[in-house]
This record gives sequence, C-alpha cells and structure tokens, in this order.
Amino acid sequence: MKTCVFLGPSLPQREAEAILPATYLPPARRGDVYAAVHAHQPERIALIDGYFEQVPAVWHKELLWAMDQGIGLYGAASMGALRAAELAQFGMVGVGRVFEAYQSGRFTPFDDAFEDDDEVAVVHGPAEIGYAASDSMVDMRATLAAAREAGVIDTGTMHAIATAAKAMFYKHRSWNTALAEANVINVTASALKEWLVDNRVVQKRLDAAALLSHLKGEKTLQSPPPFRFERTIIWEDAVKQWQARTPSGGTI
Repeated sequence: MKTCVFLGPSLPQREAEAILPATYLPPARRGDVYAAVHAHQPERIALIDGYFEQVPAVWHKELLWAMDQGIGLYGAASMGALRAAELAQFGMVGVGRVFEAYQSGRFTPFDDAFEDDDEVAVVHGPAEIGYAASDSMVDMRATLAAAREAGVIDTGTMHAIATAAKAMFYKHRSWNTALAEANVINVTASALKEWLVDNRVVQKRLDAAALLSHLKGEKTLQSPPPFRFERTIIWEDAVKQWQARTPSGGTI
C-alpha cells in the first residue's frame, strides 16, 4: 500500500527505509497532511514527528479530513503518539509505549500524569545534519525505569531525577542538570552516568520502528468507526489558504 511517513529526529530515515519502503516527508506542520494527500495520493499516512512552537502544529481537523477521505492514519513515538491518543476514538491507530502512555495517562512505573506535549518535545538541528536532537522527557523516563530494573538506582532516586527533569523547560533538559537538581549523591550519579553510555533507552526510536514494522505487516486497512466530518467555515478558509500555496516535495 502506498504510504507517506512524516519523520524527523525520532528515527534516522535510512533505518526507516530499511524497515518500510515509503514516501518519507519532513516533520509535519499544519497543512502538510492535506498537501501530502493531494501530492502523493497515499492509502496510508504515518505521523511520527511534527513541528510545533515555531510553526502551527499539525491540525486535528486535517487528520480527521484525511480519514474521511478513506486514508488509514497512524501515529507513534512523538507528535504522532499524541495525536493518535487524541483521535483514537475516530479511528487513528496508535502504536508503541508512548502512545499507550498518552492513552492511559500514565507512563509506568511513574505515578504522575502523562499528558503534556513536553514529554516528547525535543530541540533539534536541521535535517542536513540528521536532526541531532536533545533528549526527550519520555526517553529519560524509559531510561530511568530501565536503570532501576538493572539495579543501578533505587526507586526513590528514579522518581527524584524524573521530577527534577520534568520541572525543566524542555529545551534545557539534560542528564547532568537533572542529576544536580535532584541532589543525587556522587557515587550514584557516577554509576548512572557510566551505565548511560551503553544502556540509554531511546523509546521514541523504538516506537517509530515498531510503527513501521506494523505497517509493513499490515495487509488490509482497518475500517474506522463512522463519524461525520464537519466542513466548517474555519476549515474551508484553511483549505483556501493551503491551495494558494505552491507545494514542494509533498509539503507546504
């Protein structure tokens, strides 16, 4: 099936292409899904990464529109996991641990609410240098949970570091700062830093790969539950603006 994948820092494109041959597009922003449908006429769209903050984020309305066109819609790892959890009741399919955490409201074994955009947010460079992203909060959670399971840190330390990291602005999060803010004793901090060298868990990458594997094995599209797509004045105005632009490479 012809598939478009919006991909950025969550998974290197060469690794993605080895899993699933598809049309790979940059992280989605508002209007890009609409443009991809007209430029590539896909049967499926997989949303993994998306822009936010500096440009309008991919719009729920255009995702609903794509499903209304009979296109299978999937999400995982980052923006895709968030949107899939928000639109699951309309038929968007989510895959992976991050999606499941957004859907349940909790990232096991942590007790605090898992619902914020900043859980998956990263600051990254351009595609030309491979996006070179910072660590996300959700990757830090997964890594801390694995470190506790490995006996490198105890439960109290796991929660203390996670709480310190969560309190930071996403652009400023780092392991060194989180360890310092959590007042982790030197011997524990040293042991964790040594363990991190080879054992860091990159959950977003794992989930992105899992979604592509899911798509590779899928033979038929799932039928979404019926819903009525409302062509509101705001929607029609947005379409007119998008149609006035010149698409390039499947994005606008």
